[in-house]
Amino acid sequence: MNLLPKLLYITTNLQGSGGVARVLSVKLNYLIERYGYTIHVVTTNNTSETFFYEFNKRIVFHKIDIKNFGFRYLFKYKTLLQNIIDNVQPNIIINCDNGFKGNLLPYIVKTKTPLVYERHGSRKIDVNTLKERIKNKIANIILDNNVKNYQAFIILNNEDTKDWKANNIKVIPNPLCLKLPFEQSELKNKIALAVGRHSVEKQFDILLKVWKKVVENYPDWTLKIYGESDKEYALKRLIEKLNINNQVQLYPPTKNITEEYSKVSMLLNTSSSEAFGLVILEAMAFGLPTIAFDSASGPKQLINDGENSFLINSFDMDAYANKIKLLIKDEELRNTLGDNAKQIAEKFNLDKIMKQWHELFQSLSS
Repeated sequence: MNLLPKLLYITTNLQGSGGVARVLSVKLNYLIERYGYTIHVVTTNNTSETFFYEFNKRIVFHKIDIKNFGFRYLFKYKTLLQNIIDNVQPNIIINCDNGFKGNLLPYIVKTKTPLVYERHGSRKIDVNTLKERIKNKIANIILDNNVKNYQAFIILNNEDTKDWKANNIKVIPNPLCLKLPFEQSELKNKIALAVGRHSVEKQFDILLKVWKKVVENYPDWTLKIYGESDKEYALKRLIEKLNINNQVQLYPPTKNITEEYSKVSMLLNTSSSEAFGLVILEAMAFGLPTIAFDSASGPKQLINDGENSFLINSFDMDAYANKIKLLIKDEELRNTLGDNAKQIAEKFNLDKIMKQWHELFQSLSS
C-alpha cells in the first residue's frame, strides 16, 4: 500500500529550456524514482508537444491551453483547473506559477487540500513597460493578502525572506542538477560563458558593453552566450554596433551545457534579479570562477566575494570589466577561485535538498 501523498503541481510552460522547467524535471523525476510518489502536473501557456528536458513517463500531465489570461479568461481557467483538481483528488497541491493567475490560486479553487507555494523568482522583477510594472505590483499585493492560505510558502534563499509578509516561509534552495562525477574545467581556454534567456532581467546588453571594454585589451578572448533569443531584445544589433562580432558568439539553448562548462575559463552573470542562480551553482561546481552583480539575491548565497568568485556593485560596468581582465591575466587566481568554487556543490547536493521536500510533504499529509 502506497502511503505517500498524491501531488498535483500547477505551473506554466514546461516545454521550454528555462530554469524552472529544468529544476522541476530533476525534482519530479527524483520524487518518483527515489520515493515512489504519484505526481500530476497542470501546465498552461503550452508552446510545444515535446519537452526540452526529460520528464519521467509516470508523470500525468494536464494541459490548460488558454493563450490569453486577461480577467475575462480567469473564469474559464478556474473551471478547467477545478475540474482537474476534483478528478485527480490530490493530497497536496504545489503552485509553481509565479504569474498573475498563480497568485490568485487560493481564491479561484475550492479545496481543503493543503496548498504549497513554490516561488521560483524574486519579488523584484525587471520589466519592460509601465503596464507590466503595474501588473507586477498588483500581483504582489494579491499574493501578500492570500499567502496565509498556503500551508507552506517556499522560497529559494534566506535573503528574500524579508521581502515577503509571511509567517509560513520555508527556505528550500534548488539542488545541483548535475550528475556526478563530471569533467572539471582546466580554465585554460580563452573563453568566457554566459547562459540565459535574452530578456531584460538578464541584462546581456550590459554584459556586451562590459565585454567591449575587455576585448579592447584582450581581443583574442571570446564570449559565448547560450539562451533563447528575443526579437524585442536584439543582441545581434548591439554586437554589430559595438563592433565585437569576432569576440562574441550567440548559441541557442542546449541540453548539453555541461560540455561548455568544461571548455571555458569563467562564467559571467549580469542578472538584475535572480532568486537562486542555477547556472552559477553548476558553473562553480565545475570549478569556474564567476562574476555577478550583487543586486540579485541568488548569487549572494553562492558567492563569497574574492574567495570563490566575485560580486560587483550594481551596475558598475568598469568594475565588472576590471575583474574579468584580472581573471584573464592572472591564471593562478583563476585556479584558486575555481578550486574554492567547487566546494559549493556539496551544500546543494540533490539528496539533501530532496530530503527536505520529502519531509515537508510527509508533514503536510500526516
